[in-house]
Amino acid sequence: MQAGDRLSYQLQPNRYGWLQVARGAVNLNGHALQAGDGVAINEAELLKINTDSGAEILLFDFLA
Repeated sequence: MQAGDRLSYQLQPNRYGWLQVARGAVNLNGHALQAGDGVAINEAELLKINTDSGAEILLFDFLA
């Protein structure tokens, strides 16, 4: 992600997610995350991700 980028991702029912911040910093639904942070997502929800400084992230979406 480049500085100022915003993206949204809808996690569907009966699916799980994992967001890993490989580099930089992001904000995920109001929570600040830094390089090395990972977040488990276990509910269907809209993920809103943005960065002010740029970041590299990995977003996994999988069936339980």
